[in-house]
Amino acid sequence: MSDAVPSAALTEHRIHIATALFEGWSSGDPDAPEPYFAPDGVLDDVASGRFAGWPAIRTFFASGLSRTANLVLAPQEFWANGDGLAVHYVMSGDVVRPESFGPEYVGRRWSVGCMSYLRFDGDRVCYEADFHDKGSRAKSLGIG
Repeated sequence: MSDAVPSAALTEHRIHIATALFEGWSSGDPDAPEPYFAPDGVLDDVASGRFAGWPAIRTFFASGLSRTANLVLAPQEFWANGDGLAVHYVMSGDVVRPESFGPEYVGRRWSVGCMSYLRFDGDRVCYEADFHDKGSRAKSLGIG
């Protein structure tokens, strides 16, 4: 990992790509993030596992969309180094399936703070590491 400070132009370019990627994650379309993610990229989610290559990432993402409606990943702040960006964002969504938290929570919205680290290969993210507490969704709904 590089501690070098990237140019302001490179940082702004990467923030633009990251913002477009997060808009893709927020679109409800499992294919929307693909233009911003390298075909052989890796998504390493602390709560759900490691997914290598766009087909595996898409399958994981599509599965999540089947459990959550109106998913939003809203970037709040970015930090840059020579390899990429760290981003703090708020992730929120509506409970769709009763087996997720119980039938009384279907339709209710959860919201959690998250951090991700993004590495870039040119104009695409080649590695995304997501950090969040797996139990935080339930906590935001008042469970536990």
